[in-house]
Amino acid sequence: MEFQSERLIFREYKEEDFQLFYSIFSNEQIMKYAYMDKVGQEEELLPYFNRILQNNHTSEGRPSYEFGVFLSSSGQFIGFADVEMVKRNRDGGNGEIGYFLLPDFWGQGYATEIVNRLLKICFEEVNLHRVFARCNANNLNSEKVMIKAGMAKEGRFRKVRYKNGSWDDELQYSILIEDWRRM
Repeated sequence: MEFQSERLIFREYKEEDFQLFYSIFSNEQIMKYAYMDKVGQEEELLPYFNRILQNNHTSEGRPSYEFGVFLSSSGQFIGFADVEMVKRNRDGGNGEIGYFLLPDFWGQGYATEIVNRLLKICFEEVNLHRVFARCNANNLNSEKVMIKAGMAKEGRFRKVRYKNGSWDDELQYSILIEDWRRM
């Protein structure tokens, strides 16, 4: 499965992409605000990557979609994007999106482009009716991306993320299909 946006290509991971995948989850800067901690050894990440590869072959009731994100101009890998199904039914469903970028690509509008394309996938391809995203409340840049994408703040969850010896708040934003269609 592959999708495109103005400057980016989103494609499902292949076996040979493990080092690209690892470059995201082992990067301290990227994982600073992430829910999960930075991965140290490759072996720690292999079970997750193998689940992704197995999931790529699932068509009925697929629980998630994970993409490597590449520049369409050069094919260079720049990040990770995913959609996780929280609840689905015949009238739509509810899903969560996530995104990580390699630091060299921060501040260039790629995160907003990723979120906008993920929303289009969620609403047009996966037929969800609501999509949400969460971030550490200290990650102001991620919050700005959700706002730029037209997502509405649903709340602040107090001290739910444990990171580096302290508890942090989490922000949650969402958008409904009817709001997205009006944009």
